[in-house]
Amino acid sequence: MLPDSHNPLDEDGPAVPGTVLTGPDHDLEMENSPEMFGEGTENPFRNWNPEGTSSPIVAIDDGDVVELELADELETDGIGCRLGVAGTAVSLLLHAWVIFNLSGLFVEPNDTAPSVPPIETVMNEPEDLEEIEEQIDYELANPDERELEVREVINSTSVGIAQNDNPKPQAPPTPELERPPTELQQAAYDIPEGIEVDDRMVVKGTVGEAIVQLESALDLVTWEIANNLKERKVMVVWMLDASGSLANQRKLVQKRLKRIYGELDALERSGQLPMRDQPLLSAVVSYGQKTNYLTKAPTDQFSKIEEAFAALKPDTSGQENVFTAIFQVMGMWGHFRNKQGRQIMLVAITDEAGDDHGAPLEAAIARCRRKGAKAYVIGPSAPFGARKGYVPYVAPENGKTYQLPVDLGPDAAIPTQVRLPFWFGGPQYNRPPLSSGFAPYALARMVTETGGIYFMSNMTTMAGLAPIGHFDAASMRPFEPDYKYSSPADCLKDIAKHPLRMAVYNASMASRQFQANSTPRLDIRVTPGNFKQVASDAQKSVAESALMINQILQAFPRGIEQAYHTELSPRWRVAFALAYGRLLAQKVRCMEYNYACAQLKNDLTPQDVRSKSNHWIFRPDDKLNYASPLKKIAREATGWLEKVVNEAPGTPFAVMAARELKDPLGLRVIQRYVPPVQRRPGRPRAAATPNRPRVLFANKKRKNTPPPRPAPPPKPPALPKL
Repeated sequence: MLPDSHNPLDEDGPAVPGTVLTGPDHDLEMENSPEMFGEGTENPFRNWNPEGTSSPIVAIDDGDVVELELADELETDGIGCRLGVAGTAVSLLLHAWVIFNLSGLFVEPNDTAPSVPPIETVMNEPEDLEEIEEQIDYELANPDERELEVREVINSTSVGIAQNDNPKPQAPPTPELERPPTELQQAAYDIPEGIEVDDRMVVKGTVGEAIVQLESALDLVTWEIANNLKERKVMVVWMLDASGSLANQRKLVQKRLKRIYGELDALERSGQLPMRDQPLLSAVVSYGQKTNYLTKAPTDQFSKIEEAFAALKPDTSGQENVFTAIFQVMGMWGHFRNKQGRQIMLVAITDEAGDDHGAPLEAAIARCRRKGAKAYVIGPSAPFGARKGYVPYVAPENGKTYQLPVDLGPDAAIPTQVRLPFWFGGPQYNRPPLSSGFAPYALARMVTETGGIYFMSNMTTMAGLAPIGHFDAASMRPFEPDYKYSSPADCLKDIAKHPLRMAVYNASMASRQFQANSTPRLDIRVTPGNFKQVASDAQKSVAESALMINQILQAFPRGIEQAYHTELSPRWRVAFALAYGRLLAQKVRCMEYNYACAQLKNDLTPQDVRSKSNHWIFRPDDKLNYASPLKKIAREATGWLEKVVNEAPGTPFAVMAARELKDPLGLRVIQRYVPPVQRRPGRPRAAATPNRPRVLFANKKRKNTPPPRPAPPPKPPALPKL
C-alpha cells in the first residue's frame, strides 16, 4: 500500500472496480491481467482519462502495483456451509448441556414413597399443668449510677450528624470551668417537663387509702420523699393547720421530725454542700385565716425546721384556707422548680376539709400543675352524704358536753344520698354521721390532679364520725367518686346526659326540702274518752311523712328502673338502688302504720278500751297485716336494698341498706289492758276549829327593803371554733 493512497469508500464519487488511487495527482493505471479480464481480453479502461482528455501513460514499477483478486463464488459458498454447520453443532451442544443441568434439578432418586399416616381421633382428658412462676430478681437502681437524661439520649444521634456536617471551629472551645458564672445559669423559663406536669397527661394521685395512725402516715410521706429523691432534687413544704383542735397532732409531728430527716440522710449532709446543690430543702408554713411563713426561705438546716415548728401560733378564727395557702406558697417558692430543677412536694396536715372551695381550689391546682408540684395530705375521712361532722366537747365552765360542728365534707361534687330517718331502735347515722370511706372532695381533687396521695388518719375530728366507718380500701375503690369536676355546675352538666344519675341527684335535693318525720309513736296509752283522737293524731304524723316521701319519689320518672341495667358506674348504680329502695320502704311503713291506726280507731269501742284494750304497742312484722295493697311495693323495696348489700359489701352503701332491712316492713299491734290506777282513800280530816281573832303587836319598825334580785344566769361557756 502506498503511503498517499486513499480508501475508495471515503471518496464522494463511485469507486471504479480494479483501480487504485495512488494520490490526488497520480494517473489511474489499470493492469491488463488475464486473471481479471480473462485471457485474450484487452483492458477496456486502458486509455480512459477521468478528465476526458488523453494523456500519456506513465509506466509504474511492479513494486508499486497492488494486485486484487476476485473471490470465487463456489469457494465462498463452501465456506458459508462450513460456518453454518459449525454454528448448528455449537448450538446443539449448548442446548444439550442446559437441558442436562436443568434435568438434574427435578429428577432425584427416591427409592421409598412417602407414607400417608392414617387420621385418628384420640380423646384425652386435659391435664392440669402447674404453672411455674418465674422468679424475677429485682434490684433497686442506684441514683448515682443512672445514665444520661432521656432528652440527651434522644438527641445524641442528631447532634452527632450535625457535628459531622458542620466544619470544625477555628478556635478551640472555652472550657466550662473558665466561663463566667453568669453563662452557667439556666434561663428561668417556666416550661413544664415530663408527663407529671403536662396538663394533658397528668399522673393521677390516689385517695381512699385505709385509715392509719398519724405516725404511720408520716412514715409513708417519708417513703414518698425518698422515692422522689432518687429522681431529682426535692423541696418539701410542711403546711400545718393552725387550728386549736390540731395542737396535739402538731406536737407529735414535731417530735418525729428528727427521725424523718435521719432516714432521709438529711442530717449528715447539712452544710456540706452549697444550698443550690443540696438534695433536700425544706420549708414550714402554717395556715388558718392567713398564711404564715415560719421559714423565710427553704433551708437545709434541720435546726431551723425545728424552730419553725416550735414557733407556730394557734389560729382562733375557725377558718382554714388551705387552698389559698397552697396558691401563695407556689407563688413564693415555685421558681425552685425552674431554676434548680427541684421536685416540689407540699405536705398538708389538717383535720378538716378547708373553707375556701371553688375558685381558690382551681387556682391552686393550676399553679401546682404548671410547676409540677405534688400535694400530699394527711387528713380525716368525709361523712357519708353530709358535709358537717360533730365533735363532742366538754366545757370546763359547767361540765356539759356540746356537739361542735366541723366542716368535713362533702365526699362528692354533688349530693347523692337522700335524707331519711330510720324507724325503730338503732343508729340514725346523722350525729355522729357515718364515714364515707373517702377523703373530702376538695382535698381529694387537689391530690388527684397533682399526682399526690391522701392519707386518712385518726385526726381529732374523726371522733365525730361513727365508729363503724372503717372500710377496706380495696372494697371501696370501685365506688370512688369522680374527681374531675371543678364545680357542681360542671358535674350537673355531665350527669344531665344520664337519666338515672339526674334522678338520684333530684331525689337527694328534694329530701332536703321535703323532710320526713322520724319514727312515730310506737307505745300508746288511751282512755275510753280519747282513744279516737289519739289514733287520729298518730295518723297525722305518718301521713305527713308519706306526703314528703311521695314528693321525693316524683324525682324518679316512670320506667327509671330500666336505666339501672344500662348504668355503667357502680357508684351510681348502688346510689340509685339505695335511695329508691329506702323511699319505697319508708312509704310502705307509713301506710302500714296509718292503716293500723285507722283499724284500731274504727274497730274498738269505748267499752273495749275500758275493759281490754287501752295500751297499743307497735312491733315490726314479716308480713303486711294492714296495708295489703302495697305488698308488691314492699317486695320491690326489699329487692333494691338487697341488691345494694350484695353488690357493694363492705361499703357505707351496704351499711345503710342493711340498717333499713334490719326491721321488716310490716307491723303488728299488741293490744293490752292495763287497769287504771285507783287512788287510795285518804285519812279523815280533823274537824275545823273556829277561827279566833288574833291581835298583832308591832315591836319593831319594818324597813322598806326591796325584794331580793334573782341570781343572774350563768354565762354560756366559750366554745372553741374548730
